[in-house]
Amino acid sequence: MKYLILKITNRCNLNCIYCYANNKNDKDMDFKTAKRSIDYLLNLDDKLKIQFTGGEPLLNFKLIEKVVKYCNKTYPNKTITYAIQTNATLLDKKLVERIKDLNLNVGVSIDGLEVNDHLRPYKDGKSSTLDTLKGIYLLNSYNIKFGITSVITSYNLPYLKDFVEYLLAVGVRSVSFDLLKPKKEDHLKLLPNLGEFKKILDELKNYPIFIKNLQKRPNRGYCYLNFGDMLFVNEYGDIYPCPTLEGFFYVGNVSEEIKLPKIECNKCYAREFLMSMWNKSDRIKKR
Repeated sequence: MKYLILKITNRCNLNCIYCYANNKNDKDMDFKTAKRSIDYLLNLDDKLKIQFTGGEPLLNFKLIEKVVKYCNKTYPNKTITYAIQTNATLLDKKLVERIKDLNLNVGVSIDGLEVNDHLRPYKDGKSSTLDTLKGIYLLNSYNIKFGITSVITSYNLPYLKDFVEYLLAVGVRSVSFDLLKPKKEDHLKLLPNLGEFKKILDELKNYPIFIKNLQKRPNRGYCYLNFGDMLFVNEYGDIYPCPTLEGFFYVGNVSEEIKLPKIECNKCYAREFLMSMWNKSDRIKKR
């Protein structure tokens, strides 16, 4: 299976302090860019997973609808799954009903309860947490399966166990922890203690919840990127090895000849790359 991540907009209603995305301009991906990416991968494989991300992808939901309609019409004999990674603050009954109709898998980004407001506030600094929780309850009320993704920082790590217990209480059965990848030098102060993180994971392993980080990966790869099966395309059609490396590791554009990037590594290459880059920067400053 090939894995296509489409950054369908760089617009966002939040101002996360560790944001990976380049949200300097209000730009949405057009259908032509999405179509080129999809056609390329479906000429290589009969199975494709498409994830819509941003920014906040719900701000360009019309493109999601257009992509699903196109794939259903053009590739009826292909196996295509769809997912959306959202902060869930914009969810209402109408959107949730369309998500269910389109059979979209949903990932909700939230980093905790009270600590989430510090890490993921609205643009004006106001709290976003309550609106995200409302979105979670709305998904639950429509029996839409969804998972939680949390970026782990030094700020929310101490509350991680309590947060997982809360997720269990509201019926969440899947969670993934994404260790902070320092996109800016200022992010270094937010890096979590890896030993403490592993200790907490060990305490959580017997909890009745699927924790992606505890699952064994193939020996020869850490993610789709290691197998040369992943394509990340931003709103301009620019290709990068993965979303985190946008702006750092340009591979090409979908308007040109496309070649899937492949990284030989059994760790998170993006995190290792960014860590080494900023550590090198620190050494230069010290000299």
